[in-house]
Amino acid sequence: MKELMKRLLSVLFVLAFVLAPVHAQQRISIFSDHVEDIARQQGLSFAEAAKRVKELGYSGIDVRVTLGEEKLRTLDSLGFRHACAIVDMDFVKGDQAEECRKALDFMHRNHYPRLLLVLGLLPDKASPELTERVYARTCAFVAQAQREGLDVMVEDYDNPRSPSFDTQALDRLFAAVPDLNHVFDTGNYLFCGEEVTTALAHFRNRIHHVHLKDRRAVRSGESVAIGTGVMPLNEVVTGLLKTGYDGWFTVEHFGAKDMLGSAATSIENVRKAWDEYKEKYPAPMGMRPEMTEMWTLQPVVVTPGDAATQSAPSDAVVLFDGSNLDQWMSANGGKAEWDVHDGIVTVNKRKGDILTRRTFGSFQMHIEWCVPEGITGSGQGRGNSGIFLDDKYEIQILDSYGNETYVNGQSASIYKQQAPLVNAMRQPGEWNTYDIVYTAPVFKKDGTYLYYPRVTVLHNGVLVQNNVEILGTTEYIGLPRKEQHAAGPIRLQSHGDPSAPISFRNIWIREL
Repeated sequence: MKELMKRLLSVLFVLAFVLAPVHAQQRISIFSDHVEDIARQQGLSFAEAAKRVKELGYSGIDVRVTLGEEKLRTLDSLGFRHACAIVDMDFVKGDQAEECRKALDFMHRNHYPRLLLVLGLLPDKASPELTERVYARTCAFVAQAQREGLDVMVEDYDNPRSPSFDTQALDRLFAAVPDLNHVFDTGNYLFCGEEVTTALAHFRNRIHHVHLKDRRAVRSGESVAIGTGVMPLNEVVTGLLKTGYDGWFTVEHFGAKDMLGSAATSIENVRKAWDEYKEKYPAPMGMRPEMTEMWTLQPVVVTPGDAATQSAPSDAVVLFDGSNLDQWMSANGGKAEWDVHDGIVTVNKRKGDILTRRTFGSFQMHIEWCVPEGITGSGQGRGNSGIFLDDKYEIQILDSYGNETYVNGQSASIYKQQAPLVNAMRQPGEWNTYDIVYTAPVFKKDGTYLYYPRVTVLHNGVLVQNNVEILGTTEYIGLPRKEQHAAGPIRLQSHGDPSAPISFRNIWIREL
């Protein structure tokens, strides 16, 4: 699923090209730290070093809130525009109320509209409670800054203990602090081994500032002049400009032995990338076929299953192939003890439900089930079973062939929540198929849903649930409960009705 999501995000990324402005103005910034490094390396005053940087063509400056007033006034006098301010805030240690107030006062006093928040590092094995406290403190600070008209951002920070280390960590942080925005640091994505352009597509709607950082190699900690390492400079600049980004590009190469030389090389290469974009897409930008063609991130090859042999796709986890229940366990603990025979498994009502030994987040699932010929009973007492997604949300199984019951409890319903669009049930003795696409929920820091779980179901190839939002747990009595949970197992139900047990075969799942 991760690769699929990358490709989908890339599609959205490309479609956004048509919304791009004619041309953004070049806005290239540098760190005040780099100016200080140049002064030290060249034996210059801070003011003289800043003049050298200005002569190279840099028009903006990223400063730390600890930079002295004299240096701030020097930069202002030379005409450097205020690209971004930077503050280190260790919310691991507490709410940092005094430091937060000082940072906001700096922003107002010096007229910086954007603030990069560098979060403190979590312990190696941080408890969920500590992580949640960090999220809550971050959220409170961002809310205060927003009330004061300021934009707070975090970058992908190059330390695995950071709450914003990589895409996965950032997704969790942004879910907990929805108003937080992103400083897109190309070098830090390289440091954690991620594809830079994929991360760009993923976060494009949150990117309010950019740090161009190049690395000598992927996962290397060594920064080099922009355009001289492995960072795909042209693709990054083009990708951002095509999506309408008109903010700052701040060059970064901490640790450079010749900071002035690196700064000169960096701005030259950034300008070249910018000019190549303008040459390829001259103003006014007219749409051409190649502008919406993607050639990178080729889809992973998956061999589909063979319908004749009922085989699973090559990237699927086979949960039941007709031979054993090794992938399952009893919901009561211990071995799954349903009856396996002739390539099928039949519910053993005396042994209770079974669960997958593994947990799954979002997934595509295929399962086949059969109500025995000659089934007796009526309503809910006729071939009743169910598939519980995340062990909490039930897709109903029931003999609904000529068997009337409440519609949000018939076969292919989201139990007690959503009736199927149609009744696609085969008669008893024939095999039914469910193909289920499940999107796991995302939770806010208070345990409520940020994004509800969603499900699409095809029953015997017929669409019966179309990307339906699941409102909470599927309860027999009462309304859905909204409870935070981690990824859970798949549960198959052994229902206590007196009718003959149903059977299953050919169960597989693809993680998304």
